[in-house]
Amino acid sequence: LEAELKRQRGILSTIDKPKPTVAAAKGLPTKKISNYAWDETNKAVKIYITGIKEAGQQIEKVEPTFDTRSVSVMLRGVAGKNYTLTIGNLKGTVNVEESSIKTTKTGATITLVKSSPGNWGSLKATKDEKPDEGPKIDKDADPNAGLMSLMKQMYETGDDSMKQMINKTMYESQMKQRNGGGSLPDMGDMGAGLDNL
Repeated sequence: LEAELKRQRGILSTIDKPKPTVAAAKGLPTKKISNYAWDETNKAVKIYITGIKEAGQQIEKVEPTFDTRSVSVMLRGVAGKNYTLTIGNLKGTVNVEESSIKTTKTGATITLVKSSPGNWGSLKATKDEKPDEGPKIDKDADPNAGLMSLMKQMYETGDDSMKQMINKTMYESQMKQRNGGGSLPDMGDMGAGLDNL
């Protein structure tokens, strides 16, 4: 019996110990990243996070969250720590689907693809400036035409939730019109996809 026990222990000692899992990384202390660099081209903004790891060290899990006006990143399991970076109130809007993050030798690089080409000049909007001025409305035009123009601009430049809200409003308006209530003027193809609500 003792011989078998020694043999089993010998086998166990040759097996590699498992590497820490992401679940273990969740219990690690989290450090907020306050130092980063950024650069921009006409089409994208790059945010550089450096100095959080040495070459050869791994980041167990990268969890980015992109929004049209913000980015948040959690880097889990980096040399016994988790790191987080959140940047809100971006100067311009971001194409969420095309934005990405890549790990580097000493950290990570976040690429925020701009919704429309141009130079931001700064990463964040200042307190005195609004991120985008929004749609222009002709004050001398017909109020209904101005409202329709505003809604079309909001639909064309809005995110999925904005489009869904406008589609729902159009659907409800069409239902009221069918039942003899008030309605909004025709908004072209903005009501397309109402069957999906």
